[in-house]
Amino acid sequence: MQVDIAVDAQADGESDDRSLTSLYRWLGRDPEVVRHAQVSLVPRQAQPGDMGDAFEVINAVVANAIALGGLVVACATWRGSRSAAPPVRIERDGVTITVEDGSPESVHRIVAALARGDQDGDEADGDGRDGDGQDGDEEAGDEGAGRDRQRS
Repeated sequence: MQVDIAVDAQADGESDDRSLTSLYRWLGRDPEVVRHAQVSLVPRQAQPGDMGDAFEVINAVVANAIALGGLVVACATWRGSRSAAPPVRIERDGVTITVEDGSPESVHRIVAALARGDQDGDEADGDGRDGDGQDGDEEAGDEGAGRDRQRS
């Protein structure tokens, strides 16, 4: 499962690029993320007059919803370490979720929203139910697909 992570650093007075690089380094030092995810910085297309590298997003590839949960917790922990916590957005297949805190409920909700519709059959909470507590049937899957299309 592939997700893109972006930071809106306007809140803490840093450039988006510096905050994104800081988060990338944080993720690279988190043992759970290192063990269960591949993260890389995606460069922004250079514009005339640009000096140095500029990055658009962090791309992360995780094997399952549990690894995604570890990634979300690491992003929330990074936010908590900042004096003015900038919004961190995680996007997958047109669904964008903003990480606000690292509470278990928030992590579960974020993972459920991002893992919904996973082609590999990974479930958000590991109990055979989708993120809304319903048994994962075709009707629920169609509903989720419609919601994704509306957000795009």
